[in-house]
Amino acid sequence: MTITMQDVAYQLGLKIDSDPVSGCMDDRQSQTKWTVKLTWFHNTVCRELEQDATEERLLRYTRGYIMQLIGDILFSYASDSRVHIRWLSLPEDLDTCGGLS
Repeated sequence: MTITMQDVAYQLGLKIDSDPVSGCMDDRQSQTKWTVKLTWFHNTVCRELEQDATEERLLRYTRGYIMQLIGDILFSYASDSRVHIRWLSLPEDLDTCGGLS
């Protein structure tokens, strides 16, 4: 048995039939050089959300959370908790982001 794209779509609620998000890296050094630790997103961007958070703060939190999902689940590195900076532009426009697979 193996995990299929349909399994991923069902478990994570992600689309699998629209514009794809993909990429590959040539070497491990470039992966480490252009990455941000996920703990930074958690501590800086996604820290506890206030009850009376502004819309700007909610959007920032949402973008940080999406980056954590990208780095921790979708494009994770086997031995490190980092996310590549090339994914930073994806959650910039949340309306467009929802149309990606």
